[in-house]
Amino acid sequence: MATWLVVEDEDDIRNIVKVMFGAWGHTAIEFRNGNEAFEWLDKVEAGTFSGELPELALMDIRMPGPRGNEIARRMRSLSQFEHTPILLMTAFSLTEGERKAMFDDDGVDFIIHKPLPDFFELKKKLDEVAAEKSTNSKSG
Repeated sequence: MATWLVVEDEDDIRNIVKVMFGAWGHTAIEFRNGNEAFEWLDKVEAGTFSGELPELALMDIRMPGPRGNEIARRMRSLSQFEHTPILLMTAFSLTEGERKAMFDDDGVDFIIHKPLPDFFELKKKLDEVAAEKSTNSKSG
């Protein structure tokens, strides 16, 4: 099917998400921290990344290097990711101001709170956000 991106510093969570992506028929691009994701985005921006670009991104907010919302902002600055659904995950409470900034300034589409929903609920949410983003990109 499609390639999906996961950026998560906790190995167990990243591996579980990667297995879920595979079970749903998707290939995963995975990074352990924001620095690795930024290095990859440098290659995408320079035109030297030869792989398939992700059709959806699921990233942790708090991790070493740039945070998930900073990666989202960087992705949104590149035309290749203008319509890519971007979801963030966090185990921490966010203020309304933080949430608003992530949606309005960083281009985040949805925030999922950890612990992650079960297999079927997570798939349903990812599919819903992807479908909504697809509909909005076609009408906009």
